[in-house]
Amino acid sequence: MTKGKILVIGATGYVGRYLCTYLNDQNCDVLALGRSKAAQAFFEANHVPFQYFDLKSEQSYAALPRENIAAIVILSACLAEHETPVEEFFAVNTLGVYRVLEFARENGIQKVVMTSSHKVYNDINKPVISEEDGISFKGDHSPYIISKIAAENFMTYYHKDFGLQTISLRLTGVHGYGEILGHLNKDGSYKKSTFEIFFEKALRGEPIEVWGDQSVVRDHVYIKDVVSAIQSAVDAPTASGIYNIACGRGYSQYDEAVALAKIFAVDKVSPVSTDPAKPGLTRGYVYDISKAERELGWKPAYTTMEAIYSDYKKEWVSKKYHNYHHINPQDRPETL
Repeated sequence: MTKGKILVIGATGYVGRYLCTYLNDQNCDVLALGRSKAAQAFFEANHVPFQYFDLKSEQSYAALPRENIAAIVILSACLAEHETPVEEFFAVNTLGVYRVLEFARENGIQKVVMTSSHKVYNDINKPVISEEDGISFKGDHSPYIISKIAAENFMTYYHKDFGLQTISLRLTGVHGYGEILGHLNKDGSYKKSTFEIFFEKALRGEPIEVWGDQSVVRDHVYIKDVVSAIQSAVDAPTASGIYNIACGRGYSQYDEAVALAKIFAVDKVSPVSTDPAKPGLTRGYVYDISKAERELGWKPAYTTMEAIYSDYKKEWVSKKYHNYHHINPQDRPETL
């Protein structure tokens, strides 16, 4: 177990709240850093020290502790929404990471861990994708992707030139209670994702129809496996570089629907059918996680849809990690 304080930047987000409580439960000395005043009450209720922090504010850096810091974890990100100004992606995702690295270098902090994205691979078509396959991307999310690649490059630069132990974790889609999977607009309107629609049908025992080619599979990772991967990165004595964090297996939307129907059934289990003629997923992906297993000593514990959704249900019932975004009541998905 790492000795010293762990600073978690972006702690008020979805992954951050799970991570900080997990580290706190492991008796780690953790300081949650973030901007959300609404989420601050969460940390107070869970006895996790919290401090306001803005990646772009010099005052925020000046207020940070500097002594006995074991690691900094960067979770903050400006996400890939279409209406986001391109400048904001780079102000947060790239220059924000640069400022944190400079803070670490100036204060003798040797380890920085950053979460990145599997979207860097979204134009690679292989049965299994590893870190050695490089990066290739296209589409509307490209400015976001480029900003994350630039952040990864800054991490590499600070490792090579200044000797910092920097670790970038490329996360695949993270499943878990509290996540937003649909599209949230600035006015609070919300378009539900396919998963959220399936979830609500499963609760009611209504038929679920899955569209498209079910040979297309996608590799998801459960939130608690992401948290354990971050802890493994913090604890790793010598590892540095880029690592895929995923389940290492692919599942179709049909597989997901069947598991949801079974786990979330109340009075009856939803029948699940397929219609391959209707438009569905066109691209699948599975990731090679052997590098993370080998160098970080990490393995995912939740590797089946039933295992993921069984634990998801426990968290959904407890509502401990509920989402703090404003969503118009009429649009709010029952997953939250």
